[in-house]
Amino acid sequence: MRSVLYVFVIFIGVAAALFVSTIWIEMFLRMFFIPTEDPVNILVLGLDKDIGGTRRTDVILVASIDLEKKKMMISSIPRDLMIDGKKINSYYQSEGLEKFKKRIEQLTGITIKRYFIVDYDIFKFLGDELGPIEVFVDRPMHYKDVAQNLEIDFTPGYYKMKGKELLAYLRFRKTAEGDIGRLDKQRVIIEKLAQKALQKNVFALTELYREIKKRTEFNIEIGEVVYIFSKVKKGLQIESIPFPFYIAEDGNLYLDESKIEEYRASFATREKKLEERYRYYVINNTNNKSASFREKVENLFASKGYKPNNIFYEGVDVDIKKNAVLILRKNEGLKNFVDKLLKDVFSETEFEVVYVEDRLDYISKYLAIIGELTKNGKKIVFPIDFIIILAGDLKI
Repeated sequence: MRSVLYVFVIFIGVAAALFVSTIWIEMFLRMFFIPTEDPVNILVLGLDKDIGGTRRTDVILVASIDLEKKKMMISSIPRDLMIDGKKINSYYQSEGLEKFKKRIEQLTGITIKRYFIVDYDIFKFLGDELGPIEVFVDRPMHYKDVAQNLEIDFTPGYYKMKGKELLAYLRFRKTAEGDIGRLDKQRVIIEKLAQKALQKNVFALTELYREIKKRTEFNIEIGEVVYIFSKVKKGLQIESIPFPFYIAEDGNLYLDESKIEEYRASFATREKKLEERYRYYVINNTNNKSASFREKVENLFASKGYKPNNIFYEGVDVDIKKNAVLILRKNEGLKNFVDKLLKDVFSETEFEVVYVEDRLDYISKYLAIIGELTKNGKKIVFPIDFIIILAGDLKI
């Protein structure tokens, strides 16, 4: 969802920095043409390569910015979502931008006046200009597409990536939920790019801004961008609204009609009405491998309304001696979910909650866990949001 959004964020940040540069007079004049609507609703599209004269939207994102409340609601619409018998991303090519925008308005219930369209290859440019950046690959990534001249080959671990590697990493989508699974990892990468961009001097920023402008299409004036930035630069809240879909028996994604009104209400009220879905596993590294313990743990999760993707009762051969939760991505909603789960399920048991990327000692342990599970033929679906390790004294 957010990789393309953060190109937009880079664009805003660079434009804001340029506001005090040699072209400030032009921007000051354009400031009079500020947006009249509030919230500002923007359709953000990331286009894939042109193959055989066909261009489809690789990313479909809606960003709704409430200038008064300083709050941005964002939602990614799965590119593989089936609408009227076809994947939604095919309609951009067949119907054009305006009709495609109308389809998105019907789904979200909001009027969209603004758009920001970017070619995915811009990430190669940004990676070369601003990289290398450190990337933690949390799972095996292997994929080859001759038609798109795309080859992805990463094993778990740390990498320093520039243009070509970074683009490959961002485009990887071979997970259980296709595009849905890669979004937060992309957000982290683009946040790092944005931070590096804003460390540049004004002359470098000027050139970077010009190059980004060449590679994007939008109907937002520079003055409007600066105006939006000036209204929300302090205390901006960003909240993600999960799109309501389900995966049918035929393997396709379809709109979940039972939740669409709650989804639209999230935009209308500026409050999220739908809960995120997280993928997590439990590993039993205690000494108790009995059937009665298995039943007790399963019943405990179920009685509190939680359902781990799997519980590995036989454990793994990894040196973890205390109860811990390994969180694989930084996300406030995810951290709140973990905190609530621990309070509900293990209220009297202490757990160490760790962001894996921040702890070198736990990175090696996480990689060892994944290695052990895959080596033993255990079924794991990526991406993983967090892993619960049961290792110490459990008061259950």
